[in-house]
Amino acid sequence: MIPKDFRRLVRLLIELTDRPILYWASLCGIHPSNAANWLRGRDTLSDENIARFLKVLSVDPDTLKLDPSRIHIWIVATHEPETLKEAGAEFLESPSVMATVSPDPTGPSSMIQAPQIALVRSGPLRIVLLRKLFPTRMSDAPQNQKAGSPWISPSLLPGGRWKAEGVSPSEAAPPLIIPGPFIFDLVLGNMSIEGFDAVLDKAAPWDWPDVIRLAGRKGLTARDVAEMIQKPRSSRN
Repeated sequence: MIPKDFRRLVRLLIELTDRPILYWASLCGIHPSNAANWLRGRDTLSDENIARFLKVLSVDPDTLKLDPSRIHIWIVATHEPETLKEAGAEFLESPSVMATVSPDPTGPSSMIQAPQIALVRSGPLRIVLLRKLFPTRMSDAPQNQKAGSPWISPSLLPGGRWKAEGVSPSEAAPPLIIPGPFIFDLVLGNMSIEGFDAVLDKAAPWDWPDVIRLAGRKGLTARDVAEMIQKPRSSRN
């Protein structure tokens, strides 16, 4: 028998996908009205149908844990942080490491309109958080944030902290600058776990100790690096 709180877990994950119950019911082969009534606590579903619901949402029906072999994409309504906090408390571990990402400003100008994204690594889980731009009801429009405050912060997650060390979990941290196409790979879930980790582990911002370590791994000396910097850009190609 599946534990009693499965309805709450399914509701949380459906809210974070920002897709209607009709979509998920169709994947499970369940009539939408039956699924909707079940989520409202007005009806019951068989264990087999509940297991189908959990599986399409990438939850193991036996352990009620998220599948660690894939990257999960959650769409976050910043005016309703309780949903993310509740899901974080249910599925994530402490510490949860977060970083926001921004497209490389030297890339195509079309990337300026890239979605706002945060990456989270929590134990074996990798999660992409996308900011939901439009609330369901206009009355839910988020209040203006004070200058310098982040659109999302690790303080919402269990043991949450920024990837950038030394920054308070409730303050803004420098984003990771990555090539624009990587942004859309993350949004569409087209990136591997290894690629996700490579992006998240990218140092932001670069400090001189990072440059020294990188140069050493490449067999370069300080003189080599200095000469590269001094060369005109045209001669580096």
